[in-house]
Amino acid sequence: MWANIVASSGLLVIALAALCHGACEEPCPAPPKHYAELGCKPILDEGQCCPKRYECPELTDRDGNKCYFNGKIYSAGGKLAPADQEQNSCSPACFCTNNTTPATFQCASIDCFEFMDAGSEDCIHQYSLHGCCAENTVCGKEKLEKLAQCYLDDKLYYEGQRMYPADEPCRTCQCKPGFDNGTIVDNPNCYEIQCGLELHAGDRIAMGCIPIYFGNHRCCPISWKCPSDSDEVIVEGRTEQTEVPAPNMQCKFGKLTLNKGDGITSDNKCVDCKCTVPPLAHCIQRADC
Repeated sequence: MWANIVASSGLLVIALAALCHGACEEPCPAPPKHYAELGCKPILDEGQCCPKRYECPELTDRDGNKCYFNGKIYSAGGKLAPADQEQNSCSPACFCTNNTTPATFQCASIDCFEFMDAGSEDCIHQYSLHGCCAENTVCGKEKLEKLAQCYLDDKLYYEGQRMYPADEPCRTCQCKPGFDNGTIVDNPNCYEIQCGLELHAGDRIAMGCIPIYFGNHRCCPISWKCPSDSDEVIVEGRTEQTEVPAPNMQCKFGKLTLNKGDGITSDNKCVDCKCTVPPLAHCIQRADC
């Protein structure tokens, strides 16, 4: 059931670009991060340019005694695959534990020294491509001048520094010799940030919870909304329909079935939850609250 699930959102974005090539003047918007990491596939109906829905694996019928990540299934005690662990270096030594219900991954924590370092104007921290903490610190004007320089969003960086593009909040870049700031998406020195949703929130995903993103910076969720008996559907801006919407154009959340555009009641007035791109609803915490 879970074979060949692609968790890389970069591949999903490329797939969307291929679907829309020659059919649209504007590129399709990037898929919601949870769709990319959960292995959901864009579905393009005839005559459409960009997908209005996705096809996702079953997420709530998983074995509660096992953990799931990037298409792999782990029994209790199983360690995260080395390749996946490398991509999640800030959460080391991850293994599946069924001490909770549903089972979830447990990982060690890392406190990088540079997080506590106020730093100085003539010092920079250097990182490897997927490393968590800085591997080196370079200080002094003379030493810095010997390093390759990069410019991104009108800011100067030195070789080994991490850069965060303003227009691509879910990508990070590394300053290397010859860095080209003309493109970020296809830049070999930039890569998609992985949130590790199944790694850190596998139990909530299995319980049917939906992600809460902050404002327009919709990379990794800041929290989750889980189903409760008090949830109700909010019908907003939709008149009575004579035709019943196709099930594949609806979202399921707990006991609720939502048509596209419907919302979900929330105890937090700053959080809006809607079915915008079936089959999974998601929430936005407004930045003005």
